[in-house]
Parts: sequence; structure tokens; C-alpha cells
Amino acid sequence: MSLFKSVRVLLLLLVLLAVASNHWLGAARLASWEQPIWITVYPLAADQNPATQRYMNALRATDFDEISRYLSAQARRYGRDLPQAARFQLAPPSNQLPPALPADGQTLAIAWWSLRMRWWAWRQRSSDGLPTPDIQVFMQYRTAKGSTQLDRSVGLQKGRYTLVQAYASRGQAPRNRLVMTHELLHVLGATDKYVPGSGLPLLPQGLARPEATPLFPQREAELMAGAIALSPTTARRPASLAQTLIGAQTAREIGWLAPPR
Repeated sequence: MSLFKSVRVLLLLLVLLAVASNHWLGAARLASWEQPIWITVYPLAADQNPATQRYMNALRATDFDEISRYLSAQARRYGRDLPQAARFQLAPPSNQLPPALPADGQTLAIAWWSLRMRWWAWRQRSSDGLPTPDIQVFMQYRTAKGSTQLDRSVGLQKGRYTLVQAYASRGQAPRNRLVMTHELLHVLGATDKYVPGSGLPLLPQGLARPEATPLFPQREAELMAGAIALSPTTARRPASLAQTLIGAQTAREIGWLAPPR
């Protein structure tokens, strides 16, 4: 191997080492909850309806402060004092959408999408004119029309970003914040707590209050289960964060509780 190639390989390895080290240090800082988590919200128009653009233009960073208050209140249930769990900054509205999620779910397609998505997220972060955040939230807004079904939302821990499908409606804002918080906790290490396919909460970790007597119906949803269990085989969706709790297993996954011995 020539000297030039050796130097190039060495530089590449150093860059990869720096990226890995930065990611590890960032993940450790987030898990400690010693400082508020900085979150940049990117409003993106997922349709051409002028009402969607008007809704995004009217958004303010304070519209998401309920999420920080929710996290602080939930943390207190586990003995953690987080006066301000998260801080939000708002990027300018945009019509540029991220790469579409692959429909087939094949490993290679997902891997290719992940690479493209990381590059796209980096470009948004580099051009938004805002301080570098801990987490990027891409809110894809569309005007609510009857029973229009939104695509799935995702939150990726490795990339530290979320894609949230949202309605451009003040009446749907509580639901938007609920979905956004669910995906944010994925970025922070939380796992889903529902049965794939049926969407029913897993028992008992998918219950907001697994110690309740009687056990059913539950009054709230465990946030990462996404449904209020009315019986072992029936559930309904919560309308807002006010109808959810963060359970003990989720609290452990995001660093609020020590792992069981």
C-alpha cells in the first residue's frame, strides 16, 4: 500500500473514530438527564394545501412546551427533579420532505434509506441557522380531511431524529404532541410496548398502572404502548399526553431508574 493510500485510510479511520466517540458521548449525556435536551422542530408541508402552510407559519416553539412539562412531571414520579426536561427551537417552515420510508421493510432498503436520511438530516441541521440540537424532529404536516390516515411515525436512536406525521390543525395539536413524545422517547432508548399487528398493550409492561385493582379498565395509557387497556383484548387510543403515563420499564430504558439487579 502506498504512503498516500495509507494516510487516506488513517484519516478515514480517525474521522470514523471521532464520529463514534461523539455519538457515544452525546448518548451518555442524554441518558444522564443532567441538562435539558435541546430539540429542533422542523415544520414540513406534506401536502399543497394553503391551510397547511398557514398553520406552519403560525407555529411557535412554545407550542411544544407541554412536552417538557410532561416529561418533568413524569420524571418526578421516579424521584428525578427535572425543572426543564427539554427546550425547543423552531426551524423555518419548509416544503422539502425527507426520503420516504421504504414500504417493503427489507433490510437493504431500510439500510439505504437510513443512509440517505442521515445525509438529509445533516443538511437540514447545517442550514437551519440554529444552535446544534441534541435531537431533530421533522414534523410532516398535512391538512386533516375526514378520516385521512397518516403514515407511520418513527424515532431513531442512532440518528437522533424523528419523523412525525401530523395534522395541520389546532384541534389535533394535542394528538401531534402525543405522537411526537412517543417518538422522542424512542430516540432516548425506549421500546414499544404493544403487540405488533393488534396494537394491544403488552401485559404487564404496556399498562400505565399494572398494580391497579381491579386491573381493567385502565384509566391511562402507558406512553410507549399507545393505548388505554380496557380489558385484556380491547383498548382505545389516548387523545393527549394528559391521558398517558410513563411506566417503570420505559423509565429504566431512558435512564430515570436503575436497571433491576
